Amino acid sequence: MSYRVCRKFTGSLFRVGDHLCKVFLEPICEYSPGFYRWNVGFAVGKSRRQLNDWYKNRKNKRARSLNKKLPGKVGLSAISKGHETVLRLRWNIEPGDHIVLDCTSKEPDKQFRAGKRWCNKPDWIIDEELKEFTWYRPPYPVDPLRVKYKITGVIPDDPMICTAGRNYFKAFYFQPLTLYILLSNGKIVNQ
Repeated sequence: MSYRVCRKFTGSLFRVGDHLCKVFLEPICEYSPGFYRWNVGFAVGKSRRQLNDWYKNRKNKRARSLNKKLPGKVGLSAISKGHETVLRLRWNIEPGDHIVLDCTSKEPDKQFRAGKRWCNKPDWIIDEELKEFTWYRPPYPVDPLRVKYKITGVIPDDPMICTAGRNYFKAFYFQPLTLYILLSNGKIVNQ
């Protein structure tokens, strides 16, 4: 029996004022062997069905009503709550995978400027041309720890932390592979 990582759709539904908001987190493609790219979608609407129809690109009135206008009167409070939800949901992906927040709303320039307000931390990669924000779950796919250690992802005590610097190692545990167990502690530290 082989070990297979299950990557499936996840989402979170919440209310801001009298509006219903939903954050979608879905794997798109495998960008490197064993590592996936996840898409993040965020919508504000009136009902669950309307939000789901919009995300699945259904050709009905409910989905089109979200494409034609920016609904709601809650403003930045919905975006800030949505970004907090993304920061909590990002720990559901496997170590080495990454999430992408792209600006594809009715007004992408405005959405990109608002997104820069929350994604200006050093662990987020901002692409000005594509208007995308990317975050990689530690350890990165090219990290040399992956060769000699078994990686287990953990959720930090504070899910809103920036994973740059010292916080990088708070997002996973690592334990030596069986090949390296026979080495002394001094040799393991040196490697």
